[in-house]
Amino acid sequence: MSTSVVLKNVTKKYKMYKKPSDKLLDLVLPKGYGKDFYALQNISFEAQQGDIIGIIGVNGAGKSTISNIISGVIPPSSGKVNINGDAALISIGAGLNNELTGRENIELKCLMLGFKKEEIERLMPEIIDFAEIGEFIDLPVKKYSSGMKSRLGFAISVNIDPDILIIDEALSVGDKIFAQKCLDKMNSFKEKGKTIFFISHSIGQIKEFCQKALWLEAGEVRAYGTVEEVVPQYEKFVKEFKRMSKEEKKQFNLMVMEKRSRKLGSLEQNNSISKVDSLSPRRKPKRKNTSWLSSLLVIVVLIGAALLLLKWNHVITYFQADKKENVMNVEKEKEATKEKEAEPASKETTAPVKDVRYVLVNTGFVRDVPDYAESQKVTMVNFGDAITVEEIKEDPVQGFNWLKFKLATGQDVWISEKLVTKLEPQPDESEFVASVSSLTDNDQLGETLSTFGKTEQEIGADADPATMAFNDQGQLSELHLNLDRLSRQEVMEQLGEPALRLNNYTYLYHGEDYDFILYANNLGHFTKMTVRPVAG
Repeated sequence: MSTSVVLKNVTKKYKMYKKPSDKLLDLVLPKGYGKDFYALQNISFEAQQGDIIGIIGVNGAGKSTISNIISGVIPPSSGKVNINGDAALISIGAGLNNELTGRENIELKCLMLGFKKEEIERLMPEIIDFAEIGEFIDLPVKKYSSGMKSRLGFAISVNIDPDILIIDEALSVGDKIFAQKCLDKMNSFKEKGKTIFFISHSIGQIKEFCQKALWLEAGEVRAYGTVEEVVPQYEKFVKEFKRMSKEEKKQFNLMVMEKRSRKLGSLEQNNSISKVDSLSPRRKPKRKNTSWLSSLLVIVVLIGAALLLLKWNHVITYFQADKKENVMNVEKEKEATKEKEAEPASKETTAPVKDVRYVLVNTGFVRDVPDYAESQKVTMVNFGDAITVEEIKEDPVQGFNWLKFKLATGQDVWISEKLVTKLEPQPDESEFVASVSSLTDNDQLGETLSTFGKTEQEIGADADPATMAFNDQGQLSELHLNLDRLSRQEVMEQLGEPALRLNNYTYLYHGEDYDFILYANNLGHFTKMTVRPVAG
């Protein structure tokens, strides 16, 4: 029997900062800054083809982290992960786009996995039938309950026939009938020799379904073996923990947190697997005295950080500039200001060109810092979303550039430059708007577009909640229009080649003032269109 999953000394570390400025100190100080948190430490095990492994442990033990690493959702901080085959993660809502319908999510996930259109059309009825969510299949996923999301995610994953299946608490929100249906399906996977990881707090399900058990405690492997060997140990631990007083539980949790804030040696970890009371605190090893070379290095780094901060505040440029040149520049600015004031009011000044880019993939994550290995996901962007780039930084490891922009909430986030592109506006937008009007049978489209930025009260009786979307400031930000099942040929004949397209099912036309995004259904007929004002 061949090996399907191998983890060797896998560790996942996160940094915990009290305030954003701590991240800067972490970058410039030789030993870093901020508290370390080890979600996983030195995880090593092997899974064979046909193994059904239950992953058990209390909340916060690292079960979801290890499932994300096995499925490839997140990378480990260190160690080796070898996966032989395709892995699929089933979690509540994992991989589902809330803005798309259930049917569109099925198609999207299958396309991302490399399925052809004909294969997706063949799988679609089977997936919908298994999910048992009825007419909700054609509603946006954001309107689903957690149980419906779990059903849809499970139905997609099991019907695409992966080699390795990771089920993370996906059956905890469903009813017993559907849970049994899922267990029956997983039993058929077991007969085919698939490898399954089953994460659950239900010891009954673990005993019934799994052959092996992996017990995680405080991010480490406490035990790994057959269910008959491991589960009784875990049940004994849970009973002892429940008998603890409130103060004893508090001290126990403090010891766990202290342990997860530092890197353990292999010997220390092996000792921690044997007994529950091994989580007691140990004396930290004494640090060796820092040599004079290290001290010099710290001084050099601090000086460099100070100079870098000065550069960011444009102070260096100010002091290095020649005073005479500054005086001349000031005089020139005064003269230019006088000339501008003398010009007719009708003549507009030229605004600085903004770096606006558009998302070219279906969905993509934005992160809190420009570092793939250390960053956290903040939210998602969708195809056709526009971002205004404020800063560009190179990833310290991967080598590509990160682009900084602001969310609608004002939060600064970063996105990979690989996910976005610059677009040139369509020629003669007025003619283009007229063509769109004919497609939508809306002679008043041009007048409607002029209401962007106005509130519902300002628009008055023409305000239509069914077709108009308003932002947090109450201003019109999007129009949603219906199309009469137009073919690709009809759209191309009327509007020409789109500025950006996604799998021939989504077209984006970019103008000087407005963006038009057309959406097609599964049969390739365009039925919906969204209109937005151009960013910036």
